[in-house]
Formats: sequence, structure tokens, C-alpha cells
Amino acid sequence: MLHSIRVSNYQSIRDDVTLDFRVPGTTPDRPWLRRPTARPDLRVPTVIALIGPNGCGKSAWLRTLADTVHFAAYSYGHSPGVIPQFPAFASKDALSIPTRIEVEFDAPWLLSGSEELNNVFRYTLELVRGTPNFFPDTVGYEALHDFPRGRPRRLMERRGCERVHVAKKMAIKPSDDRLASVPTNASVLSTLSRMGAETFSRIVHGLTQVQTNVSAIDPIRIDDQTVTHYFRDNPQVKDRISEELRRLDLGIEGMKVLQMVDGTWELVFSHSGLSTDIRFLKESAGTRHVVRSFPSLSFALETGGLAIMDALDNDLHADLVDEILGWYRRVETNSGNAQLICSLHSLSVLDNLEKEEVFIVEKSREGVTDAYGARDVQGVRRSADLRKLYRGGALGGLPRFG
Repeated sequence: MLHSIRVSNYQSIRDDVTLDFRVPGTTPDRPWLRRPTARPDLRVPTVIALIGPNGCGKSAWLRTLADTVHFAAYSYGHSPGVIPQFPAFASKDALSIPTRIEVEFDAPWLLSGSEELNNVFRYTLELVRGTPNFFPDTVGYEALHDFPRGRPRRLMERRGCERVHVAKKMAIKPSDDRLASVPTNASVLSTLSRMGAETFSRIVHGLTQVQTNVSAIDPIRIDDQTVTHYFRDNPQVKDRISEELRRLDLGIEGMKVLQMVDGTWELVFSHSGLSTDIRFLKESAGTRHVVRSFPSLSFALETGGLAIMDALDNDLHADLVDEILGWYRRVETNSGNAQLICSLHSLSVLDNLEKEEVFIVEKSREGVTDAYGARDVQGVRRSADLRKLYRGGALGGLPRFG
């Protein structure tokens, strides 16, 4: 589970901003507040909702996470030169300073087999620009720490072109030549994984399990053929979404995967009162969005993993959005502490979320994104009507017109 994320000089996030998802000890127990096995004294929400007007930087926060996961897992394959991620804030001075990201999380899979596998971890990445540029070209600093007994311990660290330091428990010797072979524009984690270092391969495999629809521009929509073949090859998941669609009162009685006369496969839906099945392309935009999103949402729930979803409520009725969030908030549907961090536009979600789950994103007239928890706004009581407070301007993050 994510505990916090700290970012500076990434897209519209110019200043050093931290989103801390850990809740105070005075917060009442709730089913959607989970105690990570790494730190049973902490509690973290299973749903983190980013709320704010169009263009305020909600997607930038999600892209920060998605870019960091992608870089740590896949950057060894990058061509030499500019790192095609992590754009700087669009000002002249920002083009010469590093982009820095720091993520704290718990991940029992990260050091599987270790007696301390339940530690909290912190991954730090600093990317520098040799010349003024929108994108960085070199890793200036990268590190992975854990926190046995609450104190940071270095598991992996590299500073610029210096040789990579690794702790003994990472199962690679300090004299290993692979430590001197890390490209200046690639992650140590990705590189050593590709070079066959077992512990690093396990870490990268865990990172590849993170589910996301985030892209550099618009949210990714899985193409029809891919989603159809996924449900064809995973009949248990197909049965689950068929049941969910039936329960969500969309008039759908079930979803099937059928092979057409020309040999192609299609999703078809049976509806109450209709004598003919409806093909996927003829379904509503909301139904198509649910079907395309379900594999990622379901996988995270099954594995106790992380889903990062941009514009989750696009084309969806407010009650359906509440139901999807409920999959993560309820113990009976999320027994493994899966976590969903998402951006939303529908303010009706504020009727059912509590202040620890809501983070407000806003942008200044200078184009600088800021973000903070609704719980951090002074005077917000637990019984408060969050939607009313937001609409009244008490929480900030309102759109400006004119």
C-alpha cells in the first residue's frame, strides 16, 4: 500500500509537495482504513480520491506514480540520451533543476523470504538535466531504503556515476561487475533485473503487477480485441463481471464471449426484455468503460495490489462510481488490502467518502499545482458534508471562470 508520495518539478507540480495518506491515531476505525502488515500501528485508506477542476494537475499526480513504476521496471530498455518521461515544470529555471520523487509504501513481496519482509520501504529517484531541457537525461540519485525498527537502512543506492551500493540482503556481491554496468539513464532496479539478479527481478516483477490506465496524454482505453481476448482466456473473471453487471442494474442479464462466423471473438450482452444479444460496440459508453476497466480493478483486488486509475468516473453514473469505490472500501470484497488511487470529477462521491480518503488538487494562476488532504483543512469535522463544503469553497480546489 502507498503511504506517501513526495514530488518536485514534475509537470505542473513545481514545488516540493507531499501527499501523506497515513491517518492520525485519533481517527476512528473504519473498514476502509487498513493496517499494513509492515506497520500495524499505522492505518492507510484503501481508496484515495483526487478531486479538483479540469487542468488542475490530478492526472499529473497519477502520472508521477505511473512514470516512477514504469521507469523502475522498464528503463533498462531505453535508448541512450534523454529519458522520455518526467517532464519539468514549464518555466525557464525549472529546465535546469532536477525532478525528484520519493514514495513510501509497504510490499510484503519485495524481500520475500527475508525475516524482515514486512518492513516499510522508501524509493527515491532524482533525475537531472545536463543542459536546460524539458526532459531529464541522467539519474542523479536513486535509492531503496527499508525501515527496520523505524530507522532507515540502505538497501540500494547510487549517486551519479559512482558505483552502486547494495546491502548484503540484496543477494548480490559489492564486487559484482553488473553494479558497474548500470546505464546513466536507467534504473538500477530495471538493469539488475534484466541482468538476472534474483532479488531485483522479484522487485521488478512486483512493480509490473501495478494496474494503471495512466498515459502521457489521455487515460488508456483497452482496445476491443484485447479486452475480448482477456475475458475469453480468463473465464472466471468473465463470470465475475457478468455477475457484477447483472447486480448493477444496467438491464444486463449476462456477458458472453462468442466466436463469430469469420473466426473473430466478440463480447455480447443479453438484456432483459430483448430477444437479441447486444454486441459490445452497441453498448452504452458507461458499460464499455466498466468492462474495459474491470480487468485492472479486479486484478488489484485479487492480488492485494495497487490500481492507479485516471478519470475513473468518465461516462459512469454516480451510483456506479460509488459501487466501484465500494469494492475497495469493503472488507468482504477487499480482504487483501488492495488500494485504489484515482482522479474523479463527480462531486457526488463526496457524499460517501470521508475526509481521510479525499485529496484536493488545485492550481494557481501561475500554473503551479498544489495538493492536500481534506482532513488537513482546519475545521472540517467528521460529520461534515464534504460536497457542500467543497461547493462552498471551504475546501479549496474550485474551478475559476472568467
